[in-house]
Amino acid sequence: MQAQAAAIAFAVGVCLFGLASGATEPMPDVGHIYIVGNSQLYTSIRGAGRPLVFLHGGLSNFDATFARQADFFAAFRTIIGIDQRGHGHSPDNDEPFSYRQMADDTAALIEQLHVGVVDIIGHSDGGNVGLLIARYHPKILRRLVVSGANARGDFNGSWTYWHDILRPVDTFAATVPAVVRDNYVRVSPDGAQHWPIIVAKTKDLWETRIVLDRQDLRSIQTPVLVVAGDHDLVSLEHTIEIFRQLSNAQLCILPASGHGTMSDDPEDFNRVARTFLERP
Repeated sequence: MQAQAAAIAFAVGVCLFGLASGATEPMPDVGHIYIVGNSQLYTSIRGAGRPLVFLHGGLSNFDATFARQADFFAAFRTIIGIDQRGHGHSPDNDEPFSYRQMADDTAALIEQLHVGVVDIIGHSDGGNVGLLIARYHPKILRRLVVSGANARGDFNGSWTYWHDILRPVDTFAATVPAVVRDNYVRVSPDGAQHWPIIVAKTKDLWETRIVLDRQDLRSIQTPVLVVAGDHDLVSLEHTIEIFRQLSNAQLCILPASGHGTMSDDPEDFNRVARTFLERP
């Protein structure tokens, strides 16, 4: 059970003004902190072309989640990598983590950047945030790719197990691989002393019972590519349930892949995502 919890924690947890969507000159790789409400969001921007926003997974950041996507997509798109509050280079504040707040902050940041309508690729928690943007901020979104997203915190009916195995918080913290903590400490402006707070907030976030209900999913009109690994921690039944509730969606199950589709099979993921995003 401890090993299974560690696998779950690891898998679930593993940039300026005036940019126009039709830009043709490559932009430099620039990292900058933007103030969005009560949040400070580190954002890096580079490449040229239609803007493509990347939303990372839990206990991670843009660089770690999309190490195999950044250079590929920057060759023909303007890529915008956002570290959510308390993740990566973005400092935390006293507020709890919330998928809806992350979606609202991300939408506000996109509007602040003046990039126009964007495409989004989101992994795990980032996929949840992307779906919430499609639900509540559809005017800023053209197309959405999600991988390993989950609409409910029970991961398809296993709420009792999921809830119990993560109690207490120090038990949960012990399941997080050292590499995840080391990556946080290496780049976080809050330092190593803030790590236990991030872990506790993440535990609470992952216990969100309902991220999007069926009516939320049915109301999304944005074209969505729903991706998962055939050995994803989010069950195939749960992934297919999300796909079937969306009115304008496509489904891709990548073979021999777990929750980390972007790193398990980057070539196929990048090819499938690009095809979907570039289809007229």
